[in-house]
Amino acid sequence: MASVEAERFAAMLRQAPRMAEMPLDQQRAAGEHAEDLSAAPEGITYETVAEDGVTGVWATGPTHTATVLYLFGGGHVITSPAARHKFAGHLARALDARVLLLDYPLAPEHPYPQDVDAAVRAARWLLEAQGVAADRLVLAGESSGGGLVLETLLAAARAGLPRPGAAYLMSPWADLTCRSAAFDQRSDVDLECSRESLRRMAGQYLDGHDPADPAASPALAPPAEVAGAWPPLLVQVGSHEVLLDDALAVTRAAALADVPVTLDVWSEMQHFFQLGVGIYPEAAAALARAGTWLRELLAS
Repeated sequence: MASVEAERFAAMLRQAPRMAEMPLDQQRAAGEHAEDLSAAPEGITYETVAEDGVTGVWATGPTHTATVLYLFGGGHVITSPAARHKFAGHLARALDARVLLLDYPLAPEHPYPQDVDAAVRAARWLLEAQGVAADRLVLAGESSGGGLVLETLLAAARAGLPRPGAAYLMSPWADLTCRSAAFDQRSDVDLECSRESLRRMAGQYLDGHDPADPAASPALAPPAEVAGAWPPLLVQVGSHEVLLDDALAVTRAAALADVPVTLDVWSEMQHFFQLGVGIYPEAAAALARAGTWLRELLAS
């Protein structure tokens, strides 16, 4: 059962316009306020990155045992490092990591696969220029950023980069065809996303590219390709999401490829509920669970 605080926040969402259904310019403006109500992380330092074609922000806590390449979500068309500044810090604390919050190009101005290319370039930079050991590199992302993590892993493997140590996916959007049953079955409880809004974003992102191409919809990737590219995964999703089936599909794709995968379904939670640190307790609890998972994985 959802906490009182989560129920209160959901009630507020019901009264607000759905950002995903706004025109693009209004979406982008609203998206920059996503963290307005969330808590600021303690003990985090931030440093701008602009080196070798890689731009973004380092978020670093007092200690770190891993490095996270964080790819923010926003339907591939909105959001920025400024809109995930606090959350990158919370990731750093929860995962005991330094976090590179990547500033990658957005569609429709920069359609697929320009964001994938930027993320692969950042992964290569971390491994080669920053000296990060592959088994200490973690990719993380929410929503379209979760799908982008999986796209990046597939593309990085094709480019010959070593497999990272882990990937943490929050409410991943990983099938851009948007044809799963959950879009109908969860439409009455999902307060943020819909098939119509995501298909519009997918069209802006793909710019005519086939949404059923596994390179763009990694939940559809064949087991042989997944087996050579994906590291152990933690997939978290709310039960009140139209993207519930995407999380299940990613889990199934990993399992069919014998990739270790942990699926964590949070009852009555909305899309990317982890963002609500300081608003409702489930957000911090989910991040804490991710931290425990990662520490146990890296210690094994």
